[in-house]
Amino acid sequence: MSPFIPEAFRIILDFITYIGVGISLGSLVLCLIIEAIVWTVVTRNNISYMRHVTIVNIAVSLLIANIWFIIGAAISDIDQETPVGPCSAATFFIHFFYLALFFWMLISGLLLFYHMVMVFSAMSKRKMMAIAFTVGYGAPLIIAAITVAVTAPQDGYFRRDDACWLNWFETKALLAFVIPALAIVFINFIILIVVLYKLLRREVGENQADDRNTLVVMARYEQH
Repeated sequence: MSPFIPEAFRIILDFITYIGVGISLGSLVLCLIIEAIVWTVVTRNNISYMRHVTIVNIAVSLLIANIWFIIGAAISDIDQETPVGPCSAATFFIHFFYLALFFWMLISGLLLFYHMVMVFSAMSKRKMMAIAFTVGYGAPLIIAAITVAVTAPQDGYFRRDDACWLNWFETKALLAFVIPALAIVFINFIILIVVLYKLLRREVGENQADDRNTLVVMARYEQH
């Protein structure tokens, strides 16, 4: 998806890409099959239920995005003029579902943060589902739609040379994917640091409590 691929390496990279996407598709289908088989066993409480909802939606988003990626690659041809309508549709859905993948990763991180930090806060399954699907699919839809609305009138929505993907050189439409994706990676990294800090503090607190209990037992033994 990078706009800076040398022509000499394009055929090799295309070959590697198609192999990688094919392996990814097979792995994602297998993941969804396994989730369907173990669903009733691993979703016994609200937290585990939401965790596996995020896993399923991450897999579905990536699966559909990869399918549209292949469709977009089939539509675009280096030796022919890229059709505007089909390539615009492929670019929109690739953009939308890859963004949905990242936003569901954000939901997964926020769920971990909620479980580890807000221990005494209870939220219903219905409310968590509403928030998750609103953020997971609503935010990517808004970003993708705004990108089309801003760049399409300038004929700068997608690359017209060799790929159905967001334009970079004329309108910098690619930033509508890069900025949200990097922001989510950064937020999840901060969440990881906070969770690790909480886990380390919990372990230290438990060790200190064990030491205090040991001292109390020894003191009572010496008194007797």
